Amino acid sequence: MFSKHAMKQWYCGTTNYYKLSNVIEHSINQFRFLALQNTAPHPDEMVELNEKTSKDLVDMKKKDLFTSRIIKLESSKNYNIREKLLNAPVNLSKKDSKKILAIHNTDLGNGWIKMGAGNLVKTYMDLSKFRLTMLIATSTIGGYFMAPVAYDPKTLACCVIGTSLMSCSANAFNQMLESPYDSQMKRTQNRLLVTNKISPLHAFSFANICALTGGSILYYGCNPLTTFLGLLNVGLYAGIYTPMKRHHIGSTWVGAIVGAIPPVMGYVAITGQLDLPALVLAAIQYSWQFPHFNGLSWNLRADYSRAGYRVMCVTDEKLCRKSTLRHSLALLGICSIAAPLSGLTSYTFAIDSLPLNLAMCYFGYKFYSTPDAKTSRNLFKFTLLYLPLIMTLMVISRQDRVKSTTATSTGEVEFVN
Repeated sequence: MFSKHAMKQWYCGTTNYYKLSNVIEHSINQFRFLALQNTAPHPDEMVELNEKTSKDLVDMKKKDLFTSRIIKLESSKNYNIREKLLNAPVNLSKKDSKKILAIHNTDLGNGWIKMGAGNLVKTYMDLSKFRLTMLIATSTIGGYFMAPVAYDPKTLACCVIGTSLMSCSANAFNQMLESPYDSQMKRTQNRLLVTNKISPLHAFSFANICALTGGSILYYGCNPLTTFLGLLNVGLYAGIYTPMKRHHIGSTWVGAIVGAIPPVMGYVAITGQLDLPALVLAAIQYSWQFPHFNGLSWNLRADYSRAGYRVMCVTDEKLCRKSTLRHSLALLGICSIAAPLSGLTSYTFAIDSLPLNLAMCYFGYKFYSTPDAKTSRNLFKFTLLYLPLIMTLMVISRQDRVKSTTATSTGEVEFVN
């Protein structure tokens, strides 16, 4: 039987847990409705663009969920309403003095939808941005096979699983923090926290469990340096990149660093060190982020502006085009010069990757010279093709170099795994 002291500790722990859960839910409910900043509309919101796609036309016919997720105050002075919202968002009546609030019942307080256990898997996949997590896992595998050492299946499995869990954590934190702004964008207005399919506490708990589990797997299955890089990436993405998007254009550069770390984690997991080839590997992934994100965000300028995101495509379109071209050219230089000289790849990689890099420069230049829906879409689609192909060429080139080194030292023309 439990002692009185143990029962008292259990009771205190349970009480503190519920207090914490109430604080988190209360804070995020307030943040959800009251933290929406009034930002100046982007010109794309005022002008009928000719850059409409078939998907855009279909979306225009759908019900705009954004109108059901904001609070409209029919008064020039609303500080009394704001004060009541801050103090008691759950018990707020729909009419207060002579000021009318247009609030839907499902948006008040803790109106979270009860979810069955059968939907948990899909819910967690959506919360962790499954496709993005798979892309990160793939780049981690590519980085792992770039290491000039014998491969260990156990280390590879731990690295991929741990990195994927860290990605799940970062994405869950991101959705939890951005739910008030996701409700204003067509692309994100159906996300879990926006539609009340999952509570903020549930998302918060999921993110922490993934981070702790992923960190433990990386620490015991790989090495402390890989664990540090994983935790650093979660902190950069959730703690710096996510809030910075609404305040400074530099968030794109921080996001590029976040995207460059996963392949380095794969490399470090087996080598245990952060050397020059690892940094060159990160540089390739870093420069790839700019044409990829700029090509994606260009057709979403109105959405980003409506949500108040200070990204390049909204605040500085010229810089958006310039940075795309610069980093497209940078990829050509890194793959042709830096990668072979650093020992990351063989010199044949410079020739093998030339068609891909020239194509990247072409699409980057087309977007720079004629920025529209077509050129940005073509650029974005090519970046999705570019990354797996360039990583495959790098892995082949790495194995060729190891074969050559082995043959020179032992006299055998055989790759020793």
